[in-house]
Amino acid sequence: DDVGGLLDSLYAEEIDFARLRAIAPADCAAHWESSLDFLKVVTEAWPAYLAAQNLEDPARRRARLLDAAGKRLARETGPVVVAGTTGSMPAVARLMAIAARLPQGAVILPGLDRALAADTRGWSMIDDGHPQAGISAALAAIGVTPDEVAPWPSSADAASPRGALISLALRPAAATDDWLALAAAAGAEDKGFARALDGVLFIDAAHEEAEAAAIALLLREALETPGRTAMLVTPDRDLGRRVAAKMRRWGVIVEDSGGTPLAGAAIGGFLRLVAEWLAAPADPLAVMALARSRFARFGLDNPGPLVGRLDRRLRGPQLTEDLAVLAAWLEGEDAGLAPLLAAFKDAAAHWPAGGRDETERVEIAALLDAHLAASERIAAGSGGAATDLWRGEDGDAASKLLSELTMLAPALGTIAPADYPQTFVQLISAATLRGADDAHPRLAILGPLEARLLSADLVILGGLNEGVWPSQPGLDAFLSRQMRKEAGLPSVERRIGLSAHDFAQLAAAPRVVFSRARVSAGTPARPSRWIVRLKNILQGANALGPFDATARLAAIAAAADRPAAVEPTPPPRPMPPVEARPRELPVTDVETLIRDPYSIYAKRILRLKPLDRLGEPIDRRHFGNLLHKAFELFTRDGVDPGAPDAFARLKVLLAKEARRRGIDGAFLAAWRSRFDDAMAWFLGFDRQLRDAGARSFPEAQGAHAFDIGGREFRLTAKADRIAVADGGARIFDYKSGSLPTLDQMTAGFSPQLPLIALIVEAGGFVDLGPRTVESFAYLKAFNRKEDGKDDVAASGDDARAIIARTEAAFRRLIAAFDDPRTPYLSQPRPQFLTDYGQYDRLARRREWGVEEGAE
Repeated sequence: DDVGGLLDSLYAEEIDFARLRAIAPADCAAHWESSLDFLKVVTEAWPAYLAAQNLEDPARRRARLLDAAGKRLARETGPVVVAGTTGSMPAVARLMAIAARLPQGAVILPGLDRALAADTRGWSMIDDGHPQAGISAALAAIGVTPDEVAPWPSSADAASPRGALISLALRPAAATDDWLALAAAAGAEDKGFARALDGVLFIDAAHEEAEAAAIALLLREALETPGRTAMLVTPDRDLGRRVAAKMRRWGVIVEDSGGTPLAGAAIGGFLRLVAEWLAAPADPLAVMALARSRFARFGLDNPGPLVGRLDRRLRGPQLTEDLAVLAAWLEGEDAGLAPLLAAFKDAAAHWPAGGRDETERVEIAALLDAHLAASERIAAGSGGAATDLWRGEDGDAASKLLSELTMLAPALGTIAPADYPQTFVQLISAATLRGADDAHPRLAILGPLEARLLSADLVILGGLNEGVWPSQPGLDAFLSRQMRKEAGLPSVERRIGLSAHDFAQLAAAPRVVFSRARVSAGTPARPSRWIVRLKNILQGANALGPFDATARLAAIAAAADRPAAVEPTPPPRPMPPVEARPRELPVTDVETLIRDPYSIYAKRILRLKPLDRLGEPIDRRHFGNLLHKAFELFTRDGVDPGAPDAFARLKVLLAKEARRRGIDGAFLAAWRSRFDDAMAWFLGFDRQLRDAGARSFPEAQGAHAFDIGGREFRLTAKADRIAVADGGARIFDYKSGSLPTLDQMTAGFSPQLPLIALIVEAGGFVDLGPRTVESFAYLKAFNRKEDGKDDVAASGDDARAIIARTEAAFRRLIAAFDDPRTPYLSQPRPQFLTDYGQYDRLARRREWGVEEGAE
């Protein structure tokens, strides 16, 4: 961008490239030489490229055409009018000079400040940042003085109170030594600027959202007067989009002259999603974001049901980075997904062979061709053509832009394929789509450039903060300010002068609103220099207060969103009939019933199951499940834990289970050391049990029906491992995360193992028969301490006491929920509150938890 900007400036200002080397100052020659080496792209390579391609730079061609037009017009004897320009480029200034000297020629200057022009001292001190800088330069190029410019016959008096106020406020900085005296005189003459401020309002909103709300209210208010027109003028496209969005609440569509950025439009969003998916084809988030697009058809008439099934299968962690591996696993899980997976594989096949290698560099042209081919494959309907993708005005505009981009792509060089999504967005960032056809005819959102030749009954100047309006003058990456001046380039402040001219012209509208936000992007914003100057004058005359509409508009905006009454949401207290309540629970759900009964209501009565997140991180939970299965298979196979190959066989079982679940081996690498530690511990633990003569039952399943209050309640269990020796049973539960404490088990808040013990002693595990439980223990599988004090266990009399207390508490619990008046509360026990429960959103905890002081 910096090189292109310098190139444009050099051609537009008609500066010979050879001047660049000549202006290098001696005191920074070394730095300048390094910059000059890079500028050879501009001074040598670019002209050479144009010559080789038989092309001409657009700025240079424009200057030649303007000069040719000037030569032709110089011979004209009829009327010739030049309007709508201040002659900011030399070629335009030459054309204006020719027209001004013709017998019937005229140059129409927009907004000559006659009040300042009459002040010889002030006019002579105009700098590049002043609104009149462009006109001053144009008059000098034409060869006339301000007093030689005739007023347009039907124009308003240039010395009107508003014009005089704006002229005074924007007076050249070097001529402000008598500013206070001039302001006092103007205020006295206009009785406190009463006439100048007639029709003026100021908005000083708290933030961008409040500013957009206030502006939207003013636009909506304008529509209440038949025939009245209004326009928002701002260079801040985000503000324009915010206001347009707020107008839709009243069903009013306002056209934004900036259009809709292609990257933010539906078709642009689809193309971006395809690019992101091609860079990460097995990422569940990228897959589903693309599959959910309205353009994604996969060769089907109605892909919706299959997309829903695909979504359910992809829930959970990303299992692989290889699309082929993912597709094979998905087809094994659900063969009906084949049409979708075929489309994804066909689309991915267009990506260059080296496109997955992070070190590879590929031609942008090849990536773009692959991208578009993949997009059409994903968007193809049952007829095989992507007709919906390029349909309508948006589709047609996107097609034309991409055709042009495809033609230019060979000149763009190579990139790493992983960078392509960002590169593509950058390439289309400047492209926009036209506004809506059903926009309201009396409202508009315009940029300052588009507003120059338009007018409205109400003009709102929005985004009046430094860095926005005016924009921050960019720093030249290659030339200092002095270098630019010596080269004949305009100063970086000239753009501010052009913006100031737009502001001054628009500020003279009969009804105008000056609007800004005090906070922008979360940080305090400085008001525009023009607003600061204007307010300083008005505050000095104590004339600002009555014209500040901030509070009034903020109150109306707040009232529009304020409900008639605010009623706190009470915590849910569902009390389903007894016959709807569960008569069977696994032992793990009993703990949930104690700590969070609402979760049991949602899960067992409403039968709602929370979905895993797409692409959630692989963590202890997932790898803990892998270990559980590997331990089970090892124990069932009866492998001797002391055998030399025992560790290797356990690793094989783990890898097989990972493949069965679709987990790529690459994802196991980061956890390898912890897996190795856990497996080494398990082999030692297994050997101890076998040396003691214990017979093990891995993943044993049992159940027992309890008679509680004359009604049967069935309790089910799956024990990680039960070891039997000498008639007694020992129960073990592997944990990959945190373990319950012995106090929690004793108090009945972690009843899983004591309840399994009850089922064992009742003979509920058929393969074991009734057994006396000697002990039960939670065993930590990951990150064990060397002293072995990670585990939580109870044995002997302690175990017997915990079992007895647990049974009594369990019977009381079930009896309580057999009462139809007992509600299923959401996390009712403060000591066991969690930051996030699986059913908290359904219980709407964030709405009532704060009210009760629970969060």
